[in-house]
Amino acid sequence: MKTKIPFAGRCLWLCVIVMGISVTIASRLVELQVVDRGKLQHRVKEELIEKEIIPAERGIIMDRNEEILTNNIQSAELIADRYHLREITAVVYGLAFNQVSNDPKWRTEKDAAKRRKLYARARNKLLGLSKRELTKEERAELRRNMKPGDANANRLMDYDPAKCEALFGAHDQLVAEVIYPYIKHLEIKETIEVQPEKTLVRRGKKITIPARTEERVRFITKQDIINLIAQPDVAEHNKQAEATGGTKRTYRQQIQLVRGLNIELAEKIREALQKAHIRGVTVQTDLRRSYVVPEMLSHVIGYVDSENVGMGGVEAVYNDYLSGTDGLREYRRNARGQVLPNEDDRYMPPMHGLNLRLTIDMRLQTIVEQELDKGMKHFRAKRGCMIVVDPKTGDILAMVSRPAINLDTKDLITHEGTFKRGSVKDEKGKPITGDYNFACQARYEPGSTFKVVAVTAAVDKGIMGINSYVSCQPFSVGGGSKAINDGRFNYGVLTVGQMLKKSSNPGAARVAMACKWPLYKDYVERYGLTRGSEIDLPSGGACLLANGNHIVNFSRIAYGYSVSVSPLHMAMVYATIANNGVRMKPRLVDRIIAADGSTYSECKPQEVCRVMSEGTARAIRGALESVTEKKGPAGRGTATQAAIPGFRIGGKTGTAKKVKSGGGYYEGLYTVSFAGVLPIDDPRLVVMTVIDEPHPRDCNAGGGTVAAPIFRAAAERFINVLNLQPSDPAAYEKYLAEKNPETANEKPKP
Repeated sequence: MKTKIPFAGRCLWLCVIVMGISVTIASRLVELQVVDRGKLQHRVKEELIEKEIIPAERGIIMDRNEEILTNNIQSAELIADRYHLREITAVVYGLAFNQVSNDPKWRTEKDAAKRRKLYARARNKLLGLSKRELTKEERAELRRNMKPGDANANRLMDYDPAKCEALFGAHDQLVAEVIYPYIKHLEIKETIEVQPEKTLVRRGKKITIPARTEERVRFITKQDIINLIAQPDVAEHNKQAEATGGTKRTYRQQIQLVRGLNIELAEKIREALQKAHIRGVTVQTDLRRSYVVPEMLSHVIGYVDSENVGMGGVEAVYNDYLSGTDGLREYRRNARGQVLPNEDDRYMPPMHGLNLRLTIDMRLQTIVEQELDKGMKHFRAKRGCMIVVDPKTGDILAMVSRPAINLDTKDLITHEGTFKRGSVKDEKGKPITGDYNFACQARYEPGSTFKVVAVTAAVDKGIMGINSYVSCQPFSVGGGSKAINDGRFNYGVLTVGQMLKKSSNPGAARVAMACKWPLYKDYVERYGLTRGSEIDLPSGGACLLANGNHIVNFSRIAYGYSVSVSPLHMAMVYATIANNGVRMKPRLVDRIIAADGSTYSECKPQEVCRVMSEGTARAIRGALESVTEKKGPAGRGTATQAAIPGFRIGGKTGTAKKVKSGGGYYEGLYTVSFAGVLPIDDPRLVVMTVIDEPHPRDCNAGGGTVAAPIFRAAAERFINVLNLQPSDPAAYEKYLAEKNPETANEKPKP
């Protein structure tokens, strides 16, 4: 007969069982709350909190008359967060909803609560399929190999990597299926190899024929979207690295799937992603930079890259001022994608960028762009630039270089037209991009425009006067066999001013050597030629000067050889002469303005130093005026094609042979220039025109026959825009009547 357990005994056993269960639950809670608290807390936050970047508006750029030059166009971009797209607990939401929404039970079930249960059951089922069964020993081994703070390694305790990868691939396919209908019209550029590299043997020598590629455009596909997320090239590389012990590559976590979406289409994609319960793919608003006149002022303004970071011009130099700081909004969502109000939600408004007001006058900029293109096309030149400076303030009123780029499309702009980027190549086969700013970054031998340095030193120190006589006959220095000469001309003896008018090389060399090298170099430094141009643009630094202690070098420097300068340096030299001998710092930014219109910083004109006395500057300007005269002492000047009847215009021509990379000079290849001052009696503008390699068959390539006519064409239009008054109105009206007979009876502007 069995003995019955007393009632008290049964109660005791029940208490033991309950206590055991309670201890088990409590130990698990301690593990979750204490041991794994940090890791789980991080996972929960990443899964529930969504962050939305609120882009700051990039500051606008305007000209001196506040004509807007840049815009910010609101658009959107599609961003894939690979961290969430490779998190199994986030991926199952989209996969589970895709399963249940295609189940007949879901379609017939109208009760919301029951639908939620079906959805939750599908998620749990997918998570269960990816679970892994581990023994205590295997779990302990995994825990020992885990890296501190590595959430992915921690999840290896719960989920099988191979099973998860299968679900990740299915989820990538789902993402592509959802967003593809909205972006299937987008084009993709890709480079295709049409002919592989070949090695041929000819006459016993191996000749390698490089591979030939073509750029083709096609429409985006679903597989393109999948590849952007999965990054199979990185996976393949890491697989080989693991086998060979090489270095592994990291996956991109923030993946830009599509950029430049319009807001309406972006909202449709956002709704489709929410409806499909897909996590890890977000639509972020974006402000895309655009340019009002993208084919003009490209080297001055510059452009921005895909991340809205300045790449060239003031966009790069003032990037920290223009960019601003993006704002941030954080909010929580529940499993159904609904936003949950929470006191921890954060909102940080964006700080918009500051605005720039340039010294550029777009009226003058339009003129120099058009006239430079016309002149270069006429003379079939390769490169060129024009710079317009206000000598009294140092303001850069206009600056253009060719080749250039279209700021929106990045196409190449030349005087012959616009071409696709990379389609035009130089003589060495390298693509011409147009990013190179010839006006600031080029280095060229200036030729005769450099002769004013010697005249400045001699006249300012009283070694010679502007009317002192100097021999301009050929002579040799340093025992050299080749004499310094003026080609087929021999001017005999001229005054210093007439030497500039006729642009005599022997005369300039004798004036410089009368000053001696130390004094001459001092004036080179006063003009700022031994320093960078100090402009707020990427530039090539200081000018290059041969060692003037060597008498041959010194004599050549005097007439513009054995020295390399930038066009901007030479523009500021003549601006100094036009400003009564005071050198100003070139100024490109007039003011930095806050978003509310207040002035953040005013960039006032800066006087650098006095280079020469007012009397010296006045005397040199008188000599420069004679350069454009057809008559007078010593006869015809070298820049008569720059003259405009009725206006007193001065300037200096420059013609120098092109230097070979290995030494020596090319025959028939020149860099020609003209520095013009308008008007010479009360200078308002200094215009530097430099033309590189005008075609020798088109003209007697020289500063007076190529650069001077381009200056005159622009100056005639400057006169009308700025309403400059002629010194001799009758002569100017007669000139206009002869030039345009049909408008001869029109009254001039008051």
